[in-house]
Formats: sequence, structure tokens, C-alpha cells
Amino acid sequence: MRRQGLAAVAIIAIVAGACSNTSSGATSSVPSVSAPTSTASPSATGSNSAGASAGASGGASGAADYSGITGSVTISGWQSSPAEGQALAATLKAFSSAYPNIKVNYAPVAGDYPTVMATKFASGDVPDLFYVNADTADTWITQGFLFPLDGYISKYHFDTSQFYPGYASIFKGADGKTYGLPKDGNTIAMAYNSSLVQAAPTTLDQLVTVAQSLKGKNGLKAPICANPGLDRGLAFIYAQGGALLSPDNKTSAIDSAASQSAVQWYLDLFKNGLAMTASDLGDSWCGDSLGKQHVAIIFEGGWLDASMKATYPNVKYTWAQFPTGSSGSPVTISYTAAYSIGADSKNKDQAWVALQYLTGQQGMTEWTKGGVALPSRKDVPAPPGTEVLVNSSAFAKPGSGFMPGYNDVQKAFQDAFTAQIQKKTYDASAVVAATKAAIDKALNGG
Repeated sequence: MRRQGLAAVAIIAIVAGACSNTSSGATSSVPSVSAPTSTASPSATGSNSAGASAGASGGASGAADYSGITGSVTISGWQSSPAEGQALAATLKAFSSAYPNIKVNYAPVAGDYPTVMATKFASGDVPDLFYVNADTADTWITQGFLFPLDGYISKYHFDTSQFYPGYASIFKGADGKTYGLPKDGNTIAMAYNSSLVQAAPTTLDQLVTVAQSLKGKNGLKAPICANPGLDRGLAFIYAQGGALLSPDNKTSAIDSAASQSAVQWYLDLFKNGLAMTASDLGDSWCGDSLGKQHVAIIFEGGWLDASMKATYPNVKYTWAQFPTGSSGSPVTISYTAAYSIGADSKNKDQAWVALQYLTGQQGMTEWTKGGVALPSRKDVPAPPGTEVLVNSSAFAKPGSGFMPGYNDVQKAFQDAFTAQIQKKTYDASAVVAATKAAIDKALNGG
């Protein structure tokens, strides 16, 4: 009753959060977090063909015996593109081959995913296994909608050590329990037109130098396309030693000297004509800006590849690691989504068998082979051409889901930042003040 009683409140909160997620680009909405690239993958191994072992898929020594678990499992999630649907269909087919005693019913959710799922939580009629995006994980865990996986992980010796920490940490509750396992992930890196940029800048100082050399040349509207929100801006803040939160995550740190300096640095890119937003460039997102050659440099994730291949196949671009800032250490931000079992799911054992396969080495290799996702595990190889993005997972910090009320914080930052660009005042203190107010409110339960 507690979960269902809180569900009506959750519906309102989730809808508000979804509406507040207004960052430009193709990454901050739910589907975008899980829309990257590909990898070479073996098919189901002989040891799993009878549906009896899965320890190997989780990277554990020895094999877990699932031969006694039979029945059906309903799997649900959003579907960001036909390619994602095809990749998941192929992965579920491989699962069915490996575990023939379990029938898979795939039921993708149409419409606004968080809102639809909130109504399902309210009614107690939830899928057995479903996607959980990073930015809704904390809410769903706190409201008691997700089932803790620790019992299954322990019983079947599923090795979770291979997940990149920046991805796995998002799905841990305040009680220390695990409520989801990351199904894939993505990092923000620098993509640049290799016909215009001969050598990728490796530091933020070099980025400014390269941008200055490109300004007003080659028909570019601006050297860089940059988002006005934390969905990219947070990476620049981290790179220069700033942060939103104190190390213990209990107080705001956006007003620290390092954070304020970083925000001002980011604003100065726009002030000095080195960067423009996609909307000001007349584009829908920075990927279009790169494809139309309105800019030479952007900061995106693996989802860019499919778009460029389909829409701008003749534009040559290259990936490079996010430039190092004054902090002196490589850093970027990451996005992820998990598979979780609902607290009210009716077929939890069958859901676990599917979950451990889909997030295990074997299933994730099959999934990322489909060309729409990057691995969240260290033991799954990077799809060809995505090595920069995958390798960045080792030092990436979560780009969402790491604090309560983050969508409101992101909106406050973006609204204030955009206002500074539009008014041409470029004052970091106004952005910092608005963001701090939102952080303080979120941390105080507002």
C-alpha cells in the first residue's frame, strides 16, 4: 500500500521533471541516454545453450544453475529508434536460445515513459523487467517501486565488479542495496571536423586556441556548438575542479571559487564568439550543426555516429577525449540506464534470469553489437570506432541521477545560462545563484 499510495505523488513529480528537462541536443531525454554504437560479439556459448548456466555471462567463476526456473517474463522499456528495436530483438532472440525454458514477452512502452510507468506502479501492474533511466532511478528507489537485487546477486554469484563505477553507482539506494544493473552507458567526448581541425586539442586552453583560429573562417557560423545546460556544462565544470555538490554530497559547491570560475569560462566561450547554441545556429541539436558544417567542434556521445552516418555521410569527423582542464585530470560525464525488477513484478525469478543475461558479458556483447549502445562493463569490448567513448567510462562522473531533484537543478542552470547569453551580459554570478538555490531546495527535500 505504501508504494501505491505514493505513486500518485510520483506521477506528478515525474511529469514535472520530464517537462523541466529542456536541454538542447539529443541526449538528455530518456531515449538519448541509451542511444550509442556497436561491438563484435560471440553468440550464445555451448555452456548456456541448455539454459543451465549463467555465471560466465556475469563474469563469475563457476556457473549458476538456472535449469529449474521456467515460465515467462515480460520485458518493457522505451524504444528510441527502429535500430534500437532491432538490436533488442536480436539480443532477446539470443537469450531465448540460451534459455529456452523461459518465454520472453517484449512490450515496449509508447509515449512518455516515466509517466506511463508511474501509472503502472500505481496500479501494481508492472512488467517483470524494465528500463530505468538514471534521472528517475532515485525517485523510483525511494518510492519503493524497485526490487533489491542483492539476494539474487549473492545466491547466483553474479560478478558486479566489471561494471564501470560511474554507471553502477546510480542504481544503489541509500540503504546500500542494488536496485538495477546498467544495461549500457555513454560518455561525452569531443567530436570535430577532421577536415578543419588538424590536431585535436587535448586541454581546454588548447580548445580556446583552436577555436580562435577557426573563428570567421571556412564558412563556420561559430567554431563550437555548445549546450547551455548542465548536460554538457557539468563536464566543463568538473574539468576545472568545480562541482555541484560538496564531497559528502550534503551541501552545494556550485558557489565555490573553482565552480564559479568554470561557469564564467563557459559563458566566455559564447561572449567571445567561440561557441553558439544549436538553436542560435538554426539547428535542432549540435549533431546537426556539425553535419551542416556550421561548426567544427561539438561535445556529444555515441548517439552521434548513427545520426551522422544516416544524415551526413560525407562529413568527416573524429572522436577525441574530453579536453583536460585546470584540474589536471581527465574527466567527463556519463549517462546510463538499467534493467530493474519491479517490487510488484509477478515473475521475479524469471526476470532475474533475463536480467543477469542482458547485463552480463555475453548478453551485453550481443546487445552492443547491434550498433545502438556502448557497454557499461569493462569486460565487453568497445564497438569499432567508439574506443574513445568507452575508454572515457573509466574516469567519467555521472551526468544525471547522482542527486535528488537534479532535473530542477538542470533547468535552473540552463534557464539562467540562456538568459545571460540572450541578454549578452555573460555574468556567471547570476547562473551560480540560480543553480545554488535549486540545489539547496533539492537537498532540503524541496
